[in-house]
Amino acid sequence: AWHNNFMKKIKFFLTATSSLISAIITSFLLHPLDVVRTRQQVAAASDGAVIAHPTLISTINFIIDTEGVIGLYKGLNGQLVASGVSWFIFRYFFDFIRYFIEENKCFVFSYVVKSQTCFYPLQISPFSNSISTIIASVLSTALVHPLWLVKSRLEIQSVNTKKKGWKQYSAGLHGIAECMYSIYQKNGICGLYSGFIPTLMLIPHTLIQLVIYDIFRNQSINYNSKHLYLSNLRFFIFGFISKLLASALTYPLQVIRSRMQMAKIENIQLKTYDINILKLSHKEFVNFARDHYFPGLMTHIPKVSMHSGIMFLIYEAMIKLFESILSIN
Repeated sequence: AWHNNFMKKIKFFLTATSSLISAIITSFLLHPLDVVRTRQQVAAASDGAVIAHPTLISTINFIIDTEGVIGLYKGLNGQLVASGVSWFIFRYFFDFIRYFIEENKCFVFSYVVKSQTCFYPLQISPFSNSISTIIASVLSTALVHPLWLVKSRLEIQSVNTKKKGWKQYSAGLHGIAECMYSIYQKNGICGLYSGFIPTLMLIPHTLIQLVIYDIFRNQSINYNSKHLYLSNLRFFIFGFISKLLASALTYPLQVIRSRMQMAKIENIQLKTYDINILKLSHKEFVNFARDHYFPGLMTHIPKVSMHSGIMFLIYEAMIKLFESILSIN
């Protein structure tokens, strides 16, 4: 029994490590798009400190013209640390909890079908996955939220924010610690958790993504392509589609979170709009929603969908690698 428990913990650790590695690699590859997305989200509420253009290409060109190519990699270290740590914690708790639910039959709706893969069963019920996602998301968010806050703050610092008197932080891990300490000094623990409630409200986003991905994965697991790249490509497609659907449904909450974080850190008063939406014409409503609830959407959707597709592709490859190395049956 002790051997089985030990091997189970090893499996949890390796799946979490696979998530960490895939998250870091993917975040590094797509970080410039994250910088553009973050600036587009907060520009309208920054009182002119953060400048962004409506389109991806125009914003990239503006950043390169004013800050050089290095500007596209602002906050990279914060992104790598936050993404890697967040996914490691989430995946560990996610697998631990869903295994616990299935093995102990905690819910009448749970079921499991054993499979040949050694790291997790072929099919765990969507209900068990949903419960696991919610609990793991709350835990990882509570532990890692300050890192995501710092990441966002480092991404928006620029020549223009410096002119506006915003504090500038150095690059590297020192900048992360410096920024976190500065926020703590100014606003205490509450400052480090600015935007925490909107982040918790985004848990359905993760829930939608992972449940859809697992459904796709389970339905296709018996597909054995003679062409390895086709067999692996499905994981990219599943990750891409699941993230696209989840992001499209929950994007306004991400905008609210980004603006709350920026406003708290820099003591900016967010604007309120005394507008009766029901009295707006269709064109006025579309323009208002675009500017205040969906800024940066056309940058965000391709970025996060690509991020999810690549990350799951790498994750599944890492799982196969660990399986072949350990030869666990």
